[in-house]
Amino acid sequence: MEKNMRALLLLFLCCWSHAVVGNGQQQQQREGQMQQQQSCRTQHLSAQQPYETIRSEGGTIELSTRQDNDELDCAGVEFIRETIERNSLSLQKYSNVPEIRYVVEGEGWFGAVFPGCPETFRRSPFEEGECRRRRGGRGREGGEEEEEQRGRREECTRYERERAREESSQKIRRVRRGDVVAIYAGVAYWWYNSGDVPLRTVAIADASNHQNQLDKRYRPFFLAGSPATRERSERRGEEQRYGGNILSGFDSNMLAEALGVRRQVVVDVQENNRESGLIVRLDEPLRPQPGRGAPLFFNTFAEDSEEDEREGLNPGGLHQFYCNMRLRHNADRPDDADIFVRDGGRLNTVNRFKLHALTHLNLAAERGVLRPEAMFAPSWLACHAILYATRGDARIQVVENRGRRVFDGRLQEGQFLVIPQFYAVMKRAGDQGFDWITFTTCHSPIRSSFTGRNSVLKAMPQEVVMNAYNISRREANELRWNREHETLILPPRGGRRAQD
Repeated sequence: MEKNMRALLLLFLCCWSHAVVGNGQQQQQREGQMQQQQSCRTQHLSAQQPYETIRSEGGTIELSTRQDNDELDCAGVEFIRETIERNSLSLQKYSNVPEIRYVVEGEGWFGAVFPGCPETFRRSPFEEGECRRRRGGRGREGGEEEEEQRGRREECTRYERERAREESSQKIRRVRRGDVVAIYAGVAYWWYNSGDVPLRTVAIADASNHQNQLDKRYRPFFLAGSPATRERSERRGEEQRYGGNILSGFDSNMLAEALGVRRQVVVDVQENNRESGLIVRLDEPLRPQPGRGAPLFFNTFAEDSEEDEREGLNPGGLHQFYCNMRLRHNADRPDDADIFVRDGGRLNTVNRFKLHALTHLNLAAERGVLRPEAMFAPSWLACHAILYATRGDARIQVVENRGRRVFDGRLQEGQFLVIPQFYAVMKRAGDQGFDWITFTTCHSPIRSSFTGRNSVLKAMPQEVVMNAYNISRREANELRWNREHETLILPPRGGRRAQD
């Protein structure tokens, strides 16, 4: 009997402690959600430019952080704009949060190194054909020609092994204007401008993403370089957010032993590009030079294609699912538009269905183009959105849940606007039209509209609309059906029509 009582008491204590711990965890979650909700109680929104600039020899990095921006803090993201000058390299880095980036202008190369994935390389066609000929050559048995052929084959094999060792690296992606690029947390990456104009990109870093276990900040870890020149707004603090080469923090003797190189090599690695910054200008262009000892990472170039993305369809292990994953999708193709209106514009959505990597990042993007005076219908998204103007301007209105207008102004090229989750927004393009990219904090943004063929009003019974707004049957019918053949993008009516 006493043993049974002890067992019951022990069971009770275990259940009680489990309930206490569970309630504590739920309380922490509720407090975190409450803090997030309180941070989204913004009185008004504003069109903004990045406030901090880090200048380097080969370009600039501009950013706005959530610690100094209530609107970005509401969305849980930080905004980044990077400009890489011609023949310049943005040095390799990784961060604690995932990013989604859009190429506004220019072209170049993007490299990402996934841990655990194999290295690949590509020989020149001449070298490959020559080795194949040497291997396949046959001489007369027992003669000098057979010995010569055997020697050539052995030499070719040694040559191939040396080249593979010297030039192996992971796949390189060619990038151009309109590309949306997904970047995982912890994955080292770099950019290179191979074009004649600056390579300009904009991005958000999702500091509230589940991949981030450090804090609510975006923390880039640079594998080379160091910030050269920093410019900050006078109203901001002077806390340094961008550090230098993380390898410089190690003891040079220990690092030399770990890497298996001379100490002087490590010293050079630790102190390189201290004056050049985080984007360096190269003396010679980086491009493949078949057969001449090309830079190691350009011999592995392979253009991403639709056939590269097999994940989720064919379970082929780590190599198939992770290493061959497509990381970019072009959002500037009219033939790939989800909505196309001849006199109105188009909308290209890049979500997890078009770029499966976004499933793991829980991010997406929308590329919009409006003709002059065209409108984007009043609508709302089920996640936060950061809208960046890439060309032209537009009048934008944003309304919060209490029916109060929190933004009513013009968004011009180079400015961004944070639109919190479920806030209703409407746009009208200016005289020159309006192009934009919107980053969303969900991988499949669901948009609801007040008008058009998918209008929420059209989907409601007519009597509901009549009584809700106290209008006549005819007025309710017009409200529900006048735009039934149109979509989110509305061409101008009555006035000047946009030209093709």
